[in-house]
Amino acid sequence: MAERPAAERKQGDGSPYSVGVRLTKVTGLPVVDTHVARQAGIVSDVLLDLQRGRIAVLNVKHADGWLVQRIPAEYVYRLGPHTVLVSDTVAIDLGPPDPDQRFFPIQSVIGLEVLTEGGDRVGQIADADLDDQTLVVRAYLLRNANGAWRRSGRLHPDQVVAASPELMLVREPQR
Repeated sequence: MAERPAAERKQGDGSPYSVGVRLTKVTGLPVVDTHVARQAGIVSDVLLDLQRGRIAVLNVKHADGWLVQRIPAEYVYRLGPHTVLVSDTVAIDLGPPDPDQRFFPIQSVIGLEVLTEGGDRVGQIADADLDDQTLVVRAYLLRNANGAWRRSGRLHPDQVVAASPELMLVREPQR
């Protein structure tokens, strides 16, 4: 029985075997097309939708090294520790990104400065913990965390108010 695509799964719908995958570990993983049972390429970048707190697009570089295909997250079945499973890479490709899309590549997320709405420094994003089936960010992992985030070093995506390539703003912690 085929597993449902990520778009059809709800958050929390993951199996008891659902595990977290680190954002920084996804780049370089082989991509396997389950429709034709072949390797489609290697993940060259992951684009995050920071407002929704999930992966939006995988950029996949093909074996020839020239062609990069943009695969929407809805076609990703699972992020495994050793491979990414997708459905039907032949039929889908987003083409070049729209200028108004607010997706952020890994290199602009890692090291991103995080501040509260009041201007207090929270830290910098060091990585993100992803759900391997829903592709939702479980938490952003912080480096040099301050204030309410110092102890856990984790920032929940629901706390994000706004993000740009230069800065992420989060809600003030509840006291």
